[in-house]
Amino acid sequence: MDISKSIRFVPLQDESIFIEFPELNPEDCSAQVHLITSERKILKGHDVVEYLIKTLPGISKLSWLLDSESGKKASQFFYQKVEELREIMKAKDDCRECPHDTKK
Repeated sequence: MDISKSIRFVPLQDESIFIEFPELNPEDCSAQVHLITSERKILKGHDVVEYLIKTLPGISKLSWLLDSESGKKASQFFYQKVEELREIMKAKDDCRECPHDTKK
């Protein structure tokens, strides 16, 4: 099964996700990435990265990197950088004085 075709992105503004999964907290979801597996297991933060590395075709070829301590540190470093960028973008979206891309 190609999991990449079954991934669905749900914006925080779609309140139906919190009805379907009452164990989700909107503030927690805003703070870090969440992924719900087909088994309804909820993964958060870096665990999402590890799951995707192990399961997505093409990327899964690199899953052996997670077997070493240095590989885990590298994936955590990249995750942290993505989180920093996400926080910058979120702050920009919340900023009334910041220019916004009207092409969205």
